[in-house]
Amino acid sequence: MHPFSTVGSGNSQVLMRLIHDVKTLDSNLRVVAQQLSQIKRNERILARNLIALNKKINELRESSGSGGVDSTKIQELEDRIVRMREDIMKIQEDVEYLKQQLQRTLTSEDVAELKYIVETVNPLEFVTYKQVGDLVEKKLRELGIIK
Repeated sequence: MHPFSTVGSGNSQVLMRLIHDVKTLDSNLRVVAQQLSQIKRNERILARNLIALNKKINELRESSGSGGVDSTKIQELEDRIVRMREDIMKIQEDVEYLKQQLQRTLTSEDVAELKYIVETVNPLEFVTYKQVGDLVEKKLRELGIIK
């Protein structure tokens, strides 16, 4: 066994926590991306509904001139449009918030790079300065250079 390959159990615990944290970050990033996709999908649906309701209101207004439509129906539709616009604004705020949060987090490429580094470099193969000093001192004592 190579003398520099001995590492205390504290380092292996740190490595295990690091690997766990990287996997957790990757998982969280995927969840946020799915949520963002869902929010964008909902925004598109609301926008289409808003367009359809506006079209209905215009048709009702045109037909109300000929006495065919009650003004309360038009008001109900306008109220629905107002609520939908508010919903769209809330969704847009949520999207902006998620974008800000994503900018502060690691990207999936960052997580993949960290994972690669941890798996390739294998920090368990390294020693601390104190461990090197202790090993050198031990060897020098064995050789009789220091007492």
